[in-house]
Amino acid sequence: MSSSITNDLTKWSDEQLHKNEDDNDNLYKKKSAEHRRLRKEAEHWVAEEVAKWKAEEVAKRKAEVEAQRRAEAEAKVRAEEVARVQSLVSGPFKGKQPKAAASRAVEVREQVGGLAPCYGCSGAGVSCEMRTARGSKARLCNHCRRLKHKCERPGDTQQTQQRKQEELMSPWAGKKKAWMQSPVVDKDDDDEYKEEAGEEHDMLGTLTEVLAAVVTEMRDMATDRRRAVAESHAQTEWMLGILEEIQGCLDPEFTPEEPEVGSEEDFKEEEVAEAAEEREALKGWSEEEAEVDESM
Repeated sequence: MSSSITNDLTKWSDEQLHKNEDDNDNLYKKKSAEHRRLRKEAEHWVAEEVAKWKAEEVAKRKAEVEAQRRAEAEAKVRAEEVARVQSLVSGPFKGKQPKAAASRAVEVREQVGGLAPCYGCSGAGVSCEMRTARGSKARLCNHCRRLKHKCERPGDTQQTQQRKQEELMSPWAGKKKAWMQSPVVDKDDDDEYKEEAGEEHDMLGTLTEVLAAVVTEMRDMATDRRRAVAESHAQTEWMLGILEEIQGCLDPEFTPEEPEVGSEEDFKEEEVAEAAEEREALKGWSEEEAEVDESM
Protein backbone atom coordinates (compact mmCIF):
# COMPACT_ATOMS: atom_id res chain seq x y z
CA MET A 1 0.00 0.00 0.00
CA SER A 2 1.29 3.43 -0.92
CA SER A 3 2.58 5.99 1.57
CA SER A 4 -0.10 8.49 0.55
CA ILE A 5 -2.81 6.10 1.71
CA THR A 6 -0.99 5.54 4.99
CA ASN A 7 -0.65 9.25 5.58
CA ASP A 8 -4.38 9.77 5.04
CA LEU A 9 -5.48 7.06 7.47
CA THR A 10 -6.46 9.61 10.10
CA LYS A 11 -9.08 10.99 7.76
CA TRP A 12 -10.54 7.63 6.76
CA SER A 13 -13.83 6.44 8.14
CA ASP A 14 -14.35 2.93 9.54
CA GLU A 15 -16.18 1.90 6.37
CA GLN A 16 -13.23 2.89 4.17
CA LEU A 17 -10.82 1.04 6.44
CA HIS A 18 -12.98 -2.07 6.28
CA LYS A 19 -13.06 -2.00 2.46
CA ASN A 20 -9.28 -1.64 2.15
CA GLU A 21 -8.40 -4.09 4.90
CA ASP A 22 -6.01 -6.89 3.85
CA ASP A 23 -4.06 -9.62 5.57
CA ASN A 24 -0.69 -7.90 5.41
CA ASP A 25 -1.64 -4.36 6.64
CA ASN A 26 -3.70 -3.73 9.74
CA LEU A 27 -5.16 -0.35 8.87
CA TYR A 28 -6.97 0.01 12.19
CA LYS A 29 -3.74 -0.27 14.15
CA LYS A 30 -1.96 2.12 11.82
CA LYS A 31 -4.77 4.65 12.15
CA SER A 32 -4.66 4.41 15.95
CA ALA A 33 -0.87 4.81 16.00
CA GLU A 34 -1.07 7.77 13.64
CA HIS A 35 -3.71 9.39 15.87
CA ARG A 36 -1.51 8.94 18.96
CA ARG A 37 1.48 10.46 17.20
CA LEU A 38 -0.49 13.45 15.99
CA ARG A 39 -2.06 13.92 19.42
CA LYS A 40 1.33 13.98 21.11
CA GLU A 41 2.72 16.45 18.59
CA ALA A 42 -0.36 18.64 18.97
CA GLU A 43 -0.21 18.53 22.77
CA HIS A 44 3.48 19.41 22.71
CA TRP A 45 2.88 22.31 20.32
CA VAL A 46 -0.09 23.56 22.36
CA ALA A 47 1.96 23.41 25.56
CA GLU A 48 4.73 25.45 23.93
CA GLU A 49 2.28 28.01 22.53
CA VAL A 50 0.46 28.36 25.85
CA ALA A 51 3.74 28.81 27.72
CA LYS A 52 4.86 31.37 25.18
CA TRP A 53 1.54 33.18 25.37
CA LYS A 54 1.65 33.24 29.17
CA ALA A 55 5.18 34.63 29.13
CA GLU A 56 4.13 37.35 26.70
CA GLU A 57 1.11 38.21 28.85
CA VAL A 58 3.27 38.45 31.98
CA ALA A 59 5.79 40.66 30.19
CA LYS A 60 2.98 42.83 28.81
CA ARG A 61 1.40 43.19 32.25
CA LYS A 62 4.73 44.17 33.76
CA ALA A 63 5.28 46.73 31.00
CA GLU A 64 1.77 48.15 31.54
CA VAL A 65 2.30 48.38 35.31
CA GLU A 66 5.67 50.06 34.80
CA ALA A 67 4.20 52.50 32.27
CA GLN A 68 1.32 53.29 34.61
CA ARG A 69 3.73 53.84 37.50
CA ARG A 70 5.85 56.21 35.42
CA ALA A 71 2.74 58.04 34.23
CA GLU A 72 1.49 58.44 37.79
CA ALA A 73 4.90 59.72 38.90
CA GLU A 74 5.00 62.20 36.03
CA ALA A 75 1.42 63.28 36.73
CA LYS A 76 2.35 63.82 40.38
CA VAL A 77 5.33 65.95 39.36
CA ARG A 78 3.11 67.90 36.99
CA ALA A 79 0.52 68.45 39.71
CA GLU A 80 3.18 69.70 42.10
CA GLU A 81 4.49 72.04 39.42
CA VAL A 82 0.98 73.33 38.72
CA ALA A 83 0.41 73.92 42.45
CA ARG A 84 3.73 75.74 42.70
CA VAL A 85 2.93 77.94 39.71
CA GLN A 86 -0.53 78.67 41.07
CA SER A 87 0.96 79.71 44.40
CA LEU A 88 3.39 81.97 42.58
CA VAL A 89 0.58 83.47 40.51
CA SER A 90 -1.60 84.14 43.55
CA GLY A 91 1.37 85.47 45.56
CA PRO A 92 1.53 89.04 44.16
CA PHE A 93 -2.19 89.61 44.75
CA LYS A 94 -1.79 88.65 48.39
CA GLY A 95 1.28 90.80 48.92
CA LYS A 96 3.47 87.73 49.58
CA GLN A 97 5.37 87.36 46.32
CA PRO A 98 9.15 87.25 46.96
CA LYS A 99 11.81 88.38 44.50
CA ALA A 100 13.83 85.30 43.63
CA ALA A 101 16.16 86.56 40.90
CA ALA A 102 19.63 87.40 42.13
CA SER A 103 20.14 90.08 39.51
CA ARG A 104 17.23 92.15 40.79
CA ALA A 105 17.50 94.66 43.64
CA VAL A 106 17.14 93.20 47.09
CA GLU A 107 13.78 94.21 48.48
CA VAL A 108 13.28 95.49 51.99
CA ARG A 109 9.95 95.11 53.74
CA GLU A 110 9.87 97.29 56.80
CA GLN A 111 7.40 99.00 59.00
CA VAL A 112 7.63 102.76 59.00
CA GLY A 113 9.65 103.46 62.11
CA GLY A 114 9.75 106.88 63.68
CA LEU A 115 7.20 108.20 61.16
CA ALA A 116 3.49 108.65 61.48
CA PRO A 117 1.38 106.34 59.24
CA CYS A 118 0.12 107.81 55.99
CA TYR A 119 -3.37 109.22 55.64
CA GLY A 120 -4.56 106.21 53.58
CA CYS A 121 -3.49 103.60 56.14
CA SER A 122 -4.84 105.73 59.01
CA GLY A 123 -8.22 105.98 57.33
CA ALA A 124 -8.33 102.26 56.49
CA GLY A 125 -7.08 101.24 59.93
CA VAL A 126 -4.28 99.01 58.57
CA SER A 127 -0.59 98.79 59.37
CA CYS A 128 1.52 101.17 57.30
CA GLU A 129 4.28 99.01 55.73
CA MET A 130 6.45 99.66 52.72
CA ARG A 131 8.55 97.54 50.38
CA THR A 132 11.38 99.35 48.64
CA ALA A 133 14.68 98.49 47.00
CA ARG A 134 17.87 99.15 48.90
CA GLY A 135 19.21 102.62 48.16
CA SER A 136 15.91 103.86 46.75
CA LYS A 137 14.46 107.14 48.01
CA ALA A 138 10.92 106.10 47.21
CA ARG A 139 8.56 105.98 50.18
CA LEU A 140 5.31 104.40 49.10
CA CYS A 141 3.51 102.05 51.49
CA ASN A 142 2.02 98.74 50.34
CA HIS A 143 -1.58 99.85 50.90
CA CYS A 144 -1.26 102.96 48.71
CA ARG A 145 0.68 100.99 46.08
CA ARG A 146 -2.10 98.40 45.70
CA LEU A 147 -4.77 101.13 45.49
CA LYS A 148 -2.52 103.29 43.28
CA HIS A 149 -3.08 106.25 45.59
CA LYS A 150 -0.70 109.00 46.50
CA CYS A 151 1.02 108.19 49.78
CA GLU A 152 1.10 111.27 52.02
CA ARG A 153 2.08 111.58 55.69
CA PRO A 154 1.92 114.43 58.18
CA GLY A 155 4.86 116.70 57.39
CA ASP A 156 5.03 115.88 53.66
CA THR A 157 3.04 119.04 52.85
CA GLN A 158 5.62 121.26 54.55
CA GLN A 159 8.47 119.56 52.66
CA THR A 160 6.64 120.01 49.37
CA GLN A 161 6.04 123.71 50.03
CA GLN A 162 9.67 124.20 51.01
CA ARG A 163 10.86 122.49 47.80
CA LYS A 164 8.59 124.69 45.68
CA GLN A 165 9.89 127.80 47.41
CA GLU A 166 13.48 126.77 46.75
CA GLU A 167 12.67 126.18 43.09
CA LEU A 168 11.15 129.65 42.79
CA MET A 169 14.23 131.24 44.39
CA SER A 170 16.67 129.35 42.15
CA PRO A 171 18.27 131.05 39.06
CA TRP A 172 16.65 128.52 36.73
CA ALA A 173 13.10 129.05 38.01
CA GLY A 174 11.78 130.66 34.78
CA LYS A 175 13.35 128.14 32.37
CA LYS A 176 11.05 125.25 33.32
CA LYS A 177 13.70 122.61 33.60
CA ALA A 178 11.88 119.29 33.74
CA TRP A 179 14.83 117.48 35.31
CA MET A 180 14.70 119.74 38.38
CA GLN A 181 11.26 118.40 39.29
CA SER A 182 11.84 114.74 38.46
CA PRO A 183 9.14 112.55 40.04
CA VAL A 184 11.41 109.90 41.55
CA VAL A 185 8.58 108.17 43.38
CA ASP A 186 6.38 107.82 40.29
CA LYS A 187 9.24 106.49 38.16
CA ASP A 188 10.15 103.80 40.69
CA ASP A 189 6.51 102.86 41.12
CA ASP A 190 5.94 102.54 37.37
CA ASP A 191 9.00 100.30 37.01
CA GLU A 192 7.82 98.11 39.86
CA TYR A 193 4.29 97.83 38.40
CA LYS A 194 5.69 96.86 35.00
CA GLU A 195 7.99 94.30 36.59
CA GLU A 196 5.16 92.70 38.58
CA ALA A 197 2.90 92.65 35.50
CA GLY A 198 5.63 90.92 33.48
CA GLU A 199 6.14 88.32 36.21
CA GLU A 200 2.41 87.59 36.40
CA HIS A 201 2.24 87.20 32.61
CA ASP A 202 5.22 84.80 32.63
CA MET A 203 3.66 82.74 35.43
CA LEU A 204 0.34 82.47 33.59
CA GLY A 205 2.19 81.39 30.45
CA THR A 206 4.07 78.71 32.41
CA LEU A 207 0.84 77.47 33.98
CA THR A 208 -0.80 77.24 30.56
CA GLU A 209 2.12 75.21 29.18
CA VAL A 210 2.01 72.83 32.15
CA LEU A 211 -1.73 72.27 31.77
CA ALA A 212 -1.35 71.67 28.02
CA ALA A 213 1.38 69.09 28.69
CA VAL A 214 -0.82 67.30 31.25
CA VAL A 215 -3.76 67.17 28.80
CA THR A 216 -1.52 65.78 26.04
CA GLU A 217 -0.09 63.16 28.37
CA MET A 218 -3.56 62.05 29.48
CA ARG A 219 -4.65 61.70 25.86
CA ASP A 220 -1.59 59.58 25.04
CA MET A 221 -2.26 57.35 28.06
CA ALA A 222 -5.88 56.84 26.98
CA THR A 223 -4.81 55.97 23.42
CA ASP A 224 -2.17 53.48 24.63
CA ARG A 225 -4.67 51.84 26.96
CA ARG A 226 -7.27 51.35 24.21
CA ARG A 227 -4.62 49.97 21.87
CA ALA A 228 -3.41 47.49 24.51
CA VAL A 229 -6.97 46.27 25.17
CA ALA A 230 -7.60 45.78 21.43
CA GLU A 231 -4.31 43.90 20.95
CA SER A 232 -4.98 41.64 23.93
CA HIS A 233 -8.47 40.83 22.64
CA ALA A 234 -7.16 40.06 19.15
CA GLN A 235 -4.41 37.81 20.51
CA THR A 236 -6.93 35.91 22.67
CA GLU A 237 -9.19 35.35 19.65
CA TRP A 238 -6.21 34.10 17.65
CA MET A 239 -5.22 31.60 20.35
CA LEU A 240 -8.79 30.32 20.60
CA GLY A 241 -8.90 29.82 16.82
CA ILE A 242 -5.66 27.81 16.88
CA LEU A 243 -6.90 25.62 19.74
CA GLU A 244 -10.17 24.95 17.91
CA GLU A 245 -8.26 23.93 14.77
CA ILE A 246 -6.10 21.55 16.80
CA GLN A 247 -9.15 20.04 18.47
CA GLY A 248 -10.77 19.64 15.04
CA CYS A 249 -7.73 17.72 13.79
CA LEU A 250 -7.77 15.41 16.80
CA ASP A 251 -11.54 14.88 16.87
CA PRO A 252 -13.27 14.73 13.42
CA GLU A 253 -16.68 15.07 15.07
CA PHE A 254 -15.73 18.39 16.75
CA THR A 255 -17.55 21.47 15.51
CA PRO A 256 -16.27 24.90 16.56
CA GLU A 257 -18.62 26.84 18.78
CA GLU A 258 -20.02 30.02 17.36
CA PRO A 259 -19.07 33.08 19.38
CA GLU A 260 -21.81 34.55 21.47
CA VAL A 261 -23.56 37.46 19.86
CA GLY A 262 -23.53 39.59 22.97
CA SER A 263 -19.87 39.05 23.90
CA GLU A 264 -18.44 41.31 21.20
CA GLU A 265 -21.17 43.88 21.83
CA ASP A 266 -20.47 43.84 25.56
CA PHE A 267 -16.78 44.31 24.87
CA LYS A 268 -17.50 47.24 22.56
CA GLU A 269 -19.94 48.77 25.04
CA GLU A 270 -17.34 48.57 27.84
CA GLU A 271 -14.72 50.12 25.57
CA VAL A 272 -17.13 52.92 24.55
CA ALA A 273 -18.03 53.61 28.20
CA GLU A 274 -14.36 53.72 29.16
CA ALA A 275 -13.60 56.07 26.26
CA ALA A 276 -16.49 58.32 27.35
CA GLU A 277 -15.07 58.58 30.88
CA GLU A 278 -11.65 59.46 29.48
CA ARG A 279 -13.21 62.13 27.24
CA GLU A 280 -15.01 63.65 30.25
CA ALA A 281 -11.71 63.82 32.16
CA LEU A 282 -9.95 65.41 29.20
CA LYS A 283 -12.84 67.83 28.78
CA GLY A 284 -12.38 69.01 32.38
CA TRP A 285 -8.68 69.64 31.77
CA SER A 286 -9.48 71.50 28.52
CA GLU A 287 -12.03 73.73 30.28
CA GLU A 288 -9.49 74.59 32.99
CA GLU A 289 -6.91 75.40 30.33
CA ALA A 290 -9.46 77.62 28.51
CA GLU A 291 -10.19 79.48 31.74
CA VAL A 292 -6.46 80.13 32.22
CA ASP A 293 -6.18 81.40 28.63
CA GLU A 294 -9.14 83.74 29.15
CA SER A 295 -7.61 85.11 32.34
CA MET A 296 -4.49 86.06 30.39
